[in-house]
Amino acid sequence: MLLAILNRDLDRQKEFKNANKVDIDFTDNAFSLDGEYNFSASSNTYLKNAIRYGIFFASLDLDFFRLPRFVLCDNMEDKGMEQVRTQNLQAVIAELSNNSNVEHQIIFTTFMINEELNKTDACVGKDYTDSQKTLEINW
Repeated sequence: MLLAILNRDLDRQKEFKNANKVDIDFTDNAFSLDGEYNFSASSNTYLKNAIRYGIFFASLDLDFFRLPRFVLCDNMEDKGMEQVRTQNLQAVIAELSNNSNVEHQIIFTTFMINEELNKTDACVGKDYTDSQKTLEINW
């Protein structure tokens, strides 16, 4: 699943299109793709999210995983992720979620919502803007 998420990225990181192996070292909090550790900041963000979602979707398919059927990601467009790229990732995640037969919940926060997801049952909560901030002071 993880490699499928990487393969569906936009043409920003050529290594993602032909990815073969992701190594994750939980002890050192490190990961590599086909032995490479260093990508652009936005590609590292994409790769980290792909790893999170890859593990999550694997846990829906494989009974031996002992993870809750819940994932929360609040950095989908960290490190200079461009709008079209994060919206593509959102669409990939939504499609994988819709194709699962296992009850689960995904929460991701974004300020660049994919318009195909916006105003659907998949989105909850208020929209925030520069004039309507997420934090409000009520004195």
